[in-house]
Amino acid sequence: MRGSDPKKLATAALLLAAVGGQVFGGQPRSFDPPDLASFLLVGEEQADGDGDGFKETHILRYMSSSGDRVFSMSTRNRLWAWSLESHGDAGGQDADRNYVIRDSDCDGIFDQRYGLDEEFLVPDCLRK
Repeated sequence: MRGSDPKKLATAALLLAAVGGQVFGGQPRSFDPPDLASFLLVGEEQADGDGDGFKETHILRYMSSSGDRVFSMSTRNRLWAWSLESHGDAGGQDADRNYVIRDSDCDGIFDQRYGLDEEFLVPDCLRK
């Protein structure tokens, strides 16, 4: 842009980059939970989802006949995370078939997405 202040342009670019991961088209990003139609519940357990030593998080594990795995995480009866790991993707590199989605603020919208090897914790809204 001709005649624009370079410092203002740089600041605007940084702001867009910082917000870009959280907002898409003026709306918060959201991710759909995995479709469980071809999955069977294969187990459940309690786990420590926030690192405090107390097992406050309920995990449900599902598996499909093709070996794909899904789990959900709930704390205080509120579902806050889903994970999908596809059996056919060696190494889990396909982000569309291997991910964790998280509801960061307990509003029922899964607004954060992680790779399978990334750390994620119980959202602050569910901590004591």
